[in-house]
Amino acid sequence: MRISVDDLAGVVEARLASQGLALTMGGEPTFIPDCPDAPEWNQEALGPEKLGYARRLAARLVRELYPGALVMQVYGKQYPGERLPRWVVLILHRDDGVPLWTHPEILLLDDVPGSNTPDDAQRLMMALAMELGLARYALPCVEESDTTGSSLGWALPLDWTEDGWVSDCWPFSATNPVAVLPGKSPLGLRLPLGDLDEHHLRRVLTLEVIEGGLHLFIPPLDFDAFAPLVQVVERVALSACITGLVLCGYRPSNASAVTALGLSADPGVLEVNLPPTRRWEDYDRILRRVTQAAESEGLHATRYNLNGQVQGTGGGAHVLFGGPTLDDNPFFERPDLLASMIRYWQRHPALSYFFSGQYVGPGSQAPRADETLKGKLYELELACLGVDSLGDLPERAALDQLFRNLMTDSAGNTHRAEICLDKFWNFDAPGGLQGLIELRAFETMPDVGLQSLAALFVRSILSMLATEPRADPLVRHGARLHDGFMLPTLLWKDLVAICEDLNGAGLDFDARWLEPVLEQRFPVLGRLELNAGVLVVRQALEPWPLMAEMGDGGSTSRVVDNSTDRVEISVTGGAVLDESRVLVNGVRLPLRDVGGKQVAGVRYKSASGWPA
Repeated sequence: MRISVDDLAGVVEARLASQGLALTMGGEPTFIPDCPDAPEWNQEALGPEKLGYARRLAARLVRELYPGALVMQVYGKQYPGERLPRWVVLILHRDDGVPLWTHPEILLLDDVPGSNTPDDAQRLMMALAMELGLARYALPCVEESDTTGSSLGWALPLDWTEDGWVSDCWPFSATNPVAVLPGKSPLGLRLPLGDLDEHHLRRVLTLEVIEGGLHLFIPPLDFDAFAPLVQVVERVALSACITGLVLCGYRPSNASAVTALGLSADPGVLEVNLPPTRRWEDYDRILRRVTQAAESEGLHATRYNLNGQVQGTGGGAHVLFGGPTLDDNPFFERPDLLASMIRYWQRHPALSYFFSGQYVGPGSQAPRADETLKGKLYELELACLGVDSLGDLPERAALDQLFRNLMTDSAGNTHRAEICLDKFWNFDAPGGLQGLIELRAFETMPDVGLQSLAALFVRSILSMLATEPRADPLVRHGARLHDGFMLPTLLWKDLVAICEDLNGAGLDFDARWLEPVLEQRFPVLGRLELNAGVLVVRQALEPWPLMAEMGDGGSTSRVVDNSTDRVEISVTGGAVLDESRVLVNGVRLPLRDVGGKQVAGVRYKSASGWPA
């Protein structure tokens, strides 16, 4: 008797609970608008439209999913050649239900210019400083090169102690304003802190007008100080009839009881960083609600190729797993789970290719370990054996040292890896000490239900590995990896084998649930009915080779040869081939038997490209 997806999810959660494992999961779905023609919806991260979409989507999510939440605009990733870090529109919602912000109409949650003036900035700063009891510490700021002395904004040294809010007398005044450093960053990042003595307070709240919006920069604060500060800001802004307010700066630290959802500028897409959840049902609910809200704002998870093929956005929808706290992290509590995961993924290429996007292989954003350096598998086997031999729980840094530098692309980039450990226990990266494992070979699908089902599929595998650890040797796939496993028939066969493993472990995942993924990912391009069978042409995968890395105004872009494509040709009905042959440009196609079906792949030149 077949069980439902929801019933299986319950079995998975019960299995994890029986092992005492609190496995959290999150994701990063990506979206594009109806007409994604601009560079920011193709290859660029930033552009004129994306921030407006992010703000409007954030406003809708506050109304529909997170009432009482606060919307901030903070900085995220910055890559070489980019003038500023990319923005992140951040939604913060208290888990105890206490509102962080009750008047979203005060905030600038669109891309229309505000109507505020420098006088409004001065009025709001003075009112805030007065409310905090720090009126005499507010200082005007000017551009360093501006000889007119016209006010750019305001700064208020600010910190929270047991006695309440405190400030500091900086060596500036109304007649000797703060001359900020040149640049386009927010005022709070351009203050001349190097000119201050060591005893001066360096946490500063700033206020400036940018395109009519009042940008209030909040310094680094613990949540216990951050929450009362934003309540003061809301109360004063409401009393002063202020609108068009943008809260920016630093997100609060030590905010474990706060749900955070981020809307990030990523190349070609708007990326949604879902909050971690403890159960798949919650992940599924939030993913569906976010997708529904995005659709209402004109954002979609579908992109159309020039040939009419329907695909996902092309942006990653990476799935992340970790724990509710570092001390309750399953991968730290059970190091064998990480080793089992690496072994199982390597043995099953379907986990690398079936749910990925159009671009796979060594030069992609998520290469397998056996697609990179020669000898990598030998080193990876040693690392897994090292985990097997550990008697006591290893230090977190030891796990990082064992695996992170082996899970890379050919150039040693630890971020471009199918199983990415950059956020696991990585002292070299901001936000690297989170205990998170990121599966980057999962990309956005046009159907949100299938996207969520794929995440449940992975969670089911991890649940199985928690009760049945793997110690199997790694497989040397050789040429078959980019030959056979680029074809949907062999990938499906491998996927069915995974489902059989799950069923044998008491997790009845029905492979037929994933048939719509097969049809969407590898659509039928042609079908020829024959007397004793049928010939089918399906889209297959083609690993585009990396040709070069090219400099472009300080940044480096990776150039791949995407001028080739691949299709799978299959023939069912053995009698057909007894009397016939399949020819491609006059050359007989060497078909091989795969589960009673004759299969081969055909690579062909599909476009004119350079370099190629």
